[in-house]
Amino acid sequence: MKASIKMISIMAGATFSCAATAQLQDIDSALKGSSVDINFRYRAESADVKGGATAALANTLKSRATVKTGSLSGFSILVEGDNTLHITDHFYDKENGRDANDYDLVLDQETTQLNQAYIQYTNSHSTIKAGNQRITLDNQRHVGGVAFRQDEATFDALSVSNTSIQDTRIFVAIANNKNSITNTNSKESIGLVNVKYAINQDISVSGFYYGIRDVNKENSGIDLDTFGTRAVGSVNGVNFTAEVASQNKSTATDNNFTTRYHHVNASTKLGSLKTTLGYEVFTSDHGEAAFITPLGTNHKFFGWTDVFLKGAGDNGIEDIYVSFVTKVAGVKLVGQYHNYSANEGGDPLGNELGFVLAKKIKNYGINLKASHYLSSAFAEKSALAKKDTSKVWLTASAHF
Repeated sequence: MKASIKMISIMAGATFSCAATAQLQDIDSALKGSSVDINFRYRAESADVKGGATAALANTLKSRATVKTGSLSGFSILVEGDNTLHITDHFYDKENGRDANDYDLVLDQETTQLNQAYIQYTNSHSTIKAGNQRITLDNQRHVGGVAFRQDEATFDALSVSNTSIQDTRIFVAIANNKNSITNTNSKESIGLVNVKYAINQDISVSGFYYGIRDVNKENSGIDLDTFGTRAVGSVNGVNFTAEVASQNKSTATDNNFTTRYHHVNASTKLGSLKTTLGYEVFTSDHGEAAFITPLGTNHKFFGWTDVFLKGAGDNGIEDIYVSFVTKVAGVKLVGQYHNYSANEGGDPLGNELGFVLAKKIKNYGINLKASHYLSSAFAEKSALAKKDTSKVWLTASAHF
């Protein structure tokens, strides 16, 4: 009996020792898998609106530190802090004490904040995140981070991404707060569902639902339900995108509107030149409401001057665009042209030209970007009051 007890004690001790050793190894592996990333992005941005205030010139520096732990039993933590510093303040940003009559607008407020802070669990098929996080879906037209601006948009959310079904990715998230690029928080009830299926290696389709509830009616008092489907792929050397969506908008005064979204484009390579032709539409419900994308990375669409960042009012907007991308001596060249018109009534809203020169060397990058919007007589004299607008950006970045 004593011999058996002694043997059990030895076995228990050995088991405990092995378990403790394994746990220490897991912790050591998690520590070794941890990372710290440091990013800097300096930008000089000018904005000049015809007939407006003094042309703006903003010099800002964004500093970002991202700390991510390694995985311990599938769990990890990410914490990311941002600081945006105004080197000069010859611009209006809604918070810097300047007036809109002093300078034109550059929307980069001075701030220090947590950009992301979440705990993550990952296994072979799922990733679950809880906390303040970046969410970007498809091409970010409907849900994105607006990473172009110095203060990024994030969400206080619980999100799940699952790939259990073959060739399918299911993403679901619920959020109760949107941290916007204007250094503000918007208390909204947000539900996001996006299901993407790869038909083959060349073509994939996705279906989505994005719902926003302004529960406390402390913002606009608008509730939105957006349903849509999107297909992207390549056929015989031609890349394509085709997307349609429907949006129901209800207001605090119990008005209800239904609008549509359409976007098609095709691109192909002509030697080293990639050419894209596209058509994007925010439809109008008889001039009383138009499709909107309040969670999207809108700077990517409807031209870089952001004249139509939120569309063109209740009459909606149609955008026919063409773009060119190539490389010359290792420098990326991008050019684009937009022609705008109102969806309701078809009135011309003007044109826009833009270009980018970009070069990246290892962890460093520099780019020059410029865009000019030329207003139409209708856009200038109507309630839209759109003016000729020119913007130029010089950006330098470093990543360590």
